[in-house]
Amino acid sequence: MRRKYSVPALILACVISAGSLSGCYFFPEEEKLLEPPVLKVEDVTYSTYKAVKKTIVDKAASSGYCMSSVQENCMFTGKDGILKKIYVQAGDVVKQGDLIAEYDTGDLYYAMREQELKLQQAKNTYAATGSENDRLQVEIEQNKLDRYQNEYDNSKIYAPVDGTVSFTERINPGDEVKAYEVIATIIDPTKIFVKASVNEERKFTKGQDVTITIGETDYEGVITYTPLDAKAEGNEDTTSVFAEFKGDVPSYAEVGKVADLTYIRDKADDAIVIPKYIVNTLDGKTFVQIYHDGEKIDVEVEIGITNATEVQILSGVNEGDEVVVK
Repeated sequence: MRRKYSVPALILACVISAGSLSGCYFFPEEEKLLEPPVLKVEDVTYSTYKAVKKTIVDKAASSGYCMSSVQENCMFTGKDGILKKIYVQAGDVVKQGDLIAEYDTGDLYYAMREQELKLQQAKNTYAATGSENDRLQVEIEQNKLDRYQNEYDNSKIYAPVDGTVSFTERINPGDEVKAYEVIATIIDPTKIFVKASVNEERKFTKGQDVTITIGETDYEGVITYTPLDAKAEGNEDTTSVFAEFKGDVPSYAEVGKVADLTYIRDKADDAIVIPKYIVNTLDGKTFVQIYHDGEKIDVEVEIGITNATEVQILSGVNEGDEVVVK
């Protein structure tokens, strides 16, 4: 006789049957642990610098500017105004009293001429009458003429000295000009010198020969004024040196440009030289690291001449030694 099962009974039977099977049916096998990777250790490499023989120079240097011992600025000193014209340009040679520039004064010149006539008329009247009122009128007319004349005089700039124009302001006719604004500069081109700042590490002595460098051009020079001279004279500027040119003198156009003063403080030929930055100091000892037979070796060294980038090695390093950089 065939048995009949209800649906719930069938489901239960399936569950019991499944439970008799392996548990792997519901849970995956555990993954096998992998062996840790084995890294190949490569040989450590070092950057080195081969010690060489060369000339090492230690220079003292200072920067300053080219100046002229005769240097006059030309400017309007009365009041602001409108420019009429600048009559010179850089490079022009001028004589004392030459007209440099002037304001546009409109009808001032004609007003001044007319005022001269009024003054003369007042004087004639006073001469005829001798009255106090007529005398006062003469004074009034004179004062008015003086004001016109002063304004007219201040509307012009004249060269105060002989020399060469080294600078003119870039302004056009019709532009407004401020009082005391430098319009032009006049210098003596034969009296150019260099003024430079110094400190205790860059000592210069009076009479010392130096190289003066302007741009890419070198000139021979000599120190003519030092902080010691300034102190002796009671000059407040005790941090400057002056150097004059020997032989060739630069043109007027170099005035105002940067100039470097240098002299050789120390020099050694055929010296063992290495970069300064690979020398180490620890506990009062100076040393470098030499790479030899695959190893770094600390070597104590004796230092000679040092400049901004290099150092002379007196002992401890030989020519051709590989000095460790890093």
